[in-house]
Amino acid sequence: MQTSHRFLIILIATVLLQGCDQRPVETMLERYSNRVANSLDSDTRLDLDIQLPLPAYPRRRERIRPVTDLRQGLIEVLNLRHCRLLNLIAERNSSLGKVMPPSRRLVYEIRLLSGLGSCRQSLQRSQTADPQLIRQVDQLYQIKKHDFEAALWNGIFTSEAMERNFSRSEPALSLNDDDGFSQSRQALLILNQVAALNSTIDSAQTQWTEQDYLDQLEPHYQALSTLRFGSRWLRSVYLITHTLEHTAGVIEARLRKRPLCFNKNATPKALIVKNVFSKYYAGELQPYMSRIDREGREWLQLNRRLLHNFNHIPPAMQRYQSQIIDADAPLWQNYIAARDRHTKAWQQLLSQCNLMPGS
Repeated sequence: MQTSHRFLIILIATVLLQGCDQRPVETMLERYSNRVANSLDSDTRLDLDIQLPLPAYPRRRERIRPVTDLRQGLIEVLNLRHCRLLNLIAERNSSLGKVMPPSRRLVYEIRLLSGLGSCRQSLQRSQTADPQLIRQVDQLYQIKKHDFEAALWNGIFTSEAMERNFSRSEPALSLNDDDGFSQSRQALLILNQVAALNSTIDSAQTQWTEQDYLDQLEPHYQALSTLRFGSRWLRSVYLITHTLEHTAGVIEARLRKRPLCFNKNATPKALIVKNVFSKYYAGELQPYMSRIDREGREWLQLNRRLLHNFNHIPPAMQRYQSQIIDADAPLWQNYIAARDRHTKAWQQLLSQCNLMPGS
């Protein structure tokens, strides 16, 4: 009996696993396109078991910008004790500090430049400050100021979080869930605030109040790294584009043959086609596509704003930006073209039978 029970449990588990669709978005898109083909007596089939033919995010060595490493020089300036920078500098020079992740290094660079700016002003106002110390602090300040844009860039764009956010290995966004868009959006908003500090570097007084978000950066990096909304959106928008192009081609092939209806009188065949449109496009694909469109527009816009905070972008990132992120990038423009072609094809087909929604 125990053996038979064990076999039954294994059998049930196997059936349940087989019933779990591991690619629900692809299944929905294939079902829609293939139902359209069936209703139009087409043998063409959509198969989305395909590689994602998008450019890879540039390698870290292609993204990083050089900065001056002043760890040893700074730690030797012992007279900076009264500027309250020694703890910060000592943390950077510790064994753990030498392997700081980009997010922590970013916070360090912001606080260091802010502290050097405050120290510099305090020394310049002092009547008793050592002139050599003033020159030393000013020299350090100018170097860090010169490197500040590169430090901000590296803190954001060399991070594993950003790299994973553009990975090509993640599945498509789910059909119904939020999939981390809200958290990813908030993370990009915060990174935009950080990057915007670059525009204040040439102000008369480079001194910032302690930003509330600096101690809260790590959860935002973690959200980008674990949720990988961008990576999943890239796959979703490509799959939708491919589906719309394929399905439009099927409909256009039918339009080149004799009309589906004569004198705009709907036939039983035409009503089947309309039912496929209503059930599988309007009922399934269109709501999903609408969310991908809406969230994708905002996600791309936030990434464009983030890049626009920088005066110098490494060449590899410029190329990637032009292919994926820019408003006129092929990724987005191909989607728009496929959407419009698909809409036009349906309008022409349904108009033959006076079956356009609302007619």
